[in-house]
Amino acid sequence: MNRETPDSWIDMTRRRAFAPSHITGFFVPVIRESALESGSLGAGICLNDGVVAEVVRDAASMDETRVTLSGEPFHSPPLSDALLELTSEPLQVDLHLDIPLGAGFGASGAAILAALHAANDALGLNLSHNEITLRAHRAEVAWRTGLGDVIAQATGGVVLRTREGAPPHGRVIQIPAENVPVSWAFFQEISTAAVLEDTDAQKRISLAGRSCLKRLIKRPSLENLMIESRRFTCEVGLASESVIDAIESAEARGVVAAQAMLGDTVFAIGEDIFSEYENSGTSLIDKRGVRGVP
Repeated sequence: MNRETPDSWIDMTRRRAFAPSHITGFFVPVIRESALESGSLGAGICLNDGVVAEVVRDAASMDETRVTLSGEPFHSPPLSDALLELTSEPLQVDLHLDIPLGAGFGASGAAILAALHAANDALGLNLSHNEITLRAHRAEVAWRTGLGDVIAQATGGVVLRTREGAPPHGRVIQIPAENVPVSWAFFQEISTAAVLEDTDAQKRISLAGRSCLKRLIKRPSLENLMIESRRFTCEVGLASESVIDAIESAEARGVVAAQAMLGDTVFAIGEDIFSEYENSGTSLIDKRGVRGVP
């Protein structure tokens, strides 16, 4: 121990973890009685812009767990539930996002996954990667803030979800892909839970998603993922006029674009494709998934 360390810091443990964002191109919701066997089939891309969670363990100076986003108090029921299930010890959790909330980037799942990963290290719980993924997935499904993001974010890369649920029930395949840029533009926030509770929307999503999944399993590639995602966007009819205009603008230049599910967001493979829009960016594919960071 450093003899110059103040006494008030002696019990403090600080750990950080990163979870990539995840854009879903198409999906099939599967809801069962068990949250661990619920989730979604489908395909998506993990990006190297995501969520960093810093967890500080300092029981001597705190009486309850506190969560902040960029320094401001942040209320996330699924994250709070997941942390409380993990430990009764008070923690300080600071989240830093490189992606917008409510935009189809799986920010909720990334926040839970990164926070649990960092908390596991800070508390010395020695939970396995799969156990952390399971807990994060269960919280997401219970609150309907996401169905398939967590298992993809735990895996990294271009992910094809062939069986719904958390490990060991859930199954994924990584589609080989170069570390290419992915461009996106975000227009306004959408409630994932509201769409998932819409019965008519669920029927359209399931029908279109299963067809896309069958075709992509036969010919798994990043190019075909974009083709199927574009098809899914057309068939489910959830895209706003802003997203449709952006898709058509990209395709006029020979670029296949699609809606990020579930968000008022468009995405495509390539750099600075949507730079004319105010809320836009380009990220690289993240192949590693959730992990501790310095």
